[in-house]
Amino acid sequence: MATVNFWFEFASPYSMVAALRLLRALTGRTSPNAEVLQGLGSCQLPDLSGVHIVYRPVFLGAVFKAIGQQAMPNVQVPAKGKYLFHDVERTLNLLGCPGFPNKQPKHWPPNTALAGRMAWMLSQGPGYVCALDCADTSQSPARLQPAALKVLAEFVWRVYEAEFIASEDIGSPEVMARIWNVYVARSQLGDHAMPGGVRAVELAGSEAVKSGFKGSTQAAIDCKLFGAPSFTTEDGDMYWGNDHLLDACVHHRIRSLLNQPAGYCSGFGANI
Repeated sequence: MATVNFWFEFASPYSMVAALRLLRALTGRTSPNAEVLQGLGSCQLPDLSGVHIVYRPVFLGAVFKAIGQQAMPNVQVPAKGKYLFHDVERTLNLLGCPGFPNKQPKHWPPNTALAGRMAWMLSQGPGYVCALDCADTSQSPARLQPAALKVLAEFVWRVYEAEFIASEDIGSPEVMARIWNVYVARSQLGDHAMPGGVRAVELAGSEAVKSGFKGSTQAAIDCKLFGAPSFTTEDGDMYWGNDHLLDACVHHRIRSLLNQPAGYCSGFGANI
C-alpha cells in the first residue's frame, strides 16, 4: 500500500478543503452533485484504494521563518487574501458545505498551537494517547487502523468547521475540549478508552506532545515544504495545494511515466 503524507495547518483555508475531501473519501461519504464535480481538481474526491493517508499537522509560522518568509503571503498581498477567501467559499459551496466567510476574518490567522498539538497526538494512535494518559511516554506511534484514521479525519475537519464556519476560537481550551469530547472521546477504538476533552487538552501541553508537534514541523522543513496543504510520497516527491490532492493519491501509479529522478524531498521517507 502506498503512503501519502498530508501536511496541514489549521490556519490554512485550502488545508480545510483538502481535509473535507479526505474525510469523505475515507468514510465513504459522497459529495452533493458528485457527478458534476468529476474532473474538478479542487473538488473531486480522491480514490484511496491502495493508498494510506498519514495526517501530519505543522506550525506553518515556523516553516515560513525557515524559508525566510516573514508573514503569511495572503496577509502580505491583500488582493491575494481576498481571492483566497472567495475561492475557498466557492469550492466549499460546490462541495455542499456553506457558511465559509467570504472575506478574511478580523482575527485571522488564529493561534493554532493547541489544535495542532491535539491533532498530532491523535495521529500517533489511540494506544499512544492512552499510554500518555497513564504517564507512559515509551509507547511508540503506530500506523493508524481504518477506524482510528476516520476518527482523526473527523476531528481535524470539525476543528476547521469550528474555526471558519462557526467562528470559534480554536486556541481556546474549552472549544478544543468540546470538539474532542464529541468526536474522539465517544468513539469506539477497540480496547482503548480515550481520555476526555479536558484531559486531552492537558496532555497536549505535555513536553512529549510539544516535542512531537515541533518534530513534525521540523520534518516539514526538512522536506522543503513551503506551504499547506502539501502532500509527499514514499519516493520523496511533493505536491502542493488542495488542487494536487488527486495527483498525490495516484502518484504510485504514474511514477513510471515521470521523466524525473525521485527524491525532490531529499532524505524524506514514509516513516518520518
